[in-house]
Amino acid sequence: MDDIRARLKEIDFGRAMPADTSPDLTVFYHHATLQQVCALRAYLLEREARGRLDSTDQWIRMVAINRLTGHSPGFFSGYTLPPNQAVSVEAQRKINEARRQIPPPRDIAAIISKKSSSLLADGAPPGHPPAFLTTGPAYATPEIRGIEAALIVTSPPFLDIVDYEGDNWLRCWFAGIDAKSVAIARYMDVRAWEGFVRQCFHEFANILRPGALVAFEVSEVRGGKILLERHVASAVAGLPFEVIGVMLNQQKFTKTANCWGVANNRSGRTPIESCWLNSGEKGRPDRRRIIVAPCCVSALGWRLRGKARSAAVPV
Repeated sequence: MDDIRARLKEIDFGRAMPADTSPDLTVFYHHATLQQVCALRAYLLEREARGRLDSTDQWIRMVAINRLTGHSPGFFSGYTLPPNQAVSVEAQRKINEARRQIPPPRDIAAIISKKSSSLLADGAPPGHPPAFLTTGPAYATPEIRGIEAALIVTSPPFLDIVDYEGDNWLRCWFAGIDAKSVAIARYMDVRAWEGFVRQCFHEFANILRPGALVAFEVSEVRGGKILLERHVASAVAGLPFEVIGVMLNQQKFTKTANCWGVANNRSGRTPIESCWLNSGEKGRPDRRRIIVAPCCVSALGWRLRGKARSAAVPV
């Protein structure tokens, strides 16, 4: 925390905003807050361009991206949707009009410091081997061939129902990324989606060791008419995987879940389900196991915190 606080004091949050800053961003931020956001963005991009972005800068950038917009004083913006999706400028104007709100001024250095203290309340993360990060399609990962992974946790695009580019436009702007340049698979047809999933599992078989697990987060879509976990099971037919089952968590959902039509264990399973597959047991060394689980990562997190119950059911 000392390094984070010291670095925040070094940053000139009062520097002038770039001339090309969109005035539309004032629907999210008070003018003084927007100046701070732009100053931090410029500092980070300049450090990155010079090859001087260190772990403290990266931490600050991570926390800042998470705090860009939200629904409480703990975020840089005025009231808007929860932080995992940024609404459009026009949608935010409507929110402001409906709430009769003007974005209040925020001290973003104080917000970053407070959130960092919360995240590091139990101390810094323990030491671990260096992480290897890469980007690319999940069905073509030559960079990580030659390893034998014990677990894959992933979530594919849910057909065409999520606008990943639109949901992340503000984060991309802050990070200096052209959102349109990021290739994201989108499928309107469930059979084409199955083909995409099958391609991915072909690659998973090359990476996983026998007996390994795959946690594959999916959901129901199109108003519950399509249960994607069933299509995962269909997609892996004939591959060296066996489906263990589907894990469903029961919880009272709020905030973001309501945006996705989740009606507290009645409909909309986006944050509830997970699908597990296994990659081989004793006597079956060529097999991998899968748990098809809509929202496995979130589901496991809720269960570990004791806030939800989980159950495995056959696909």
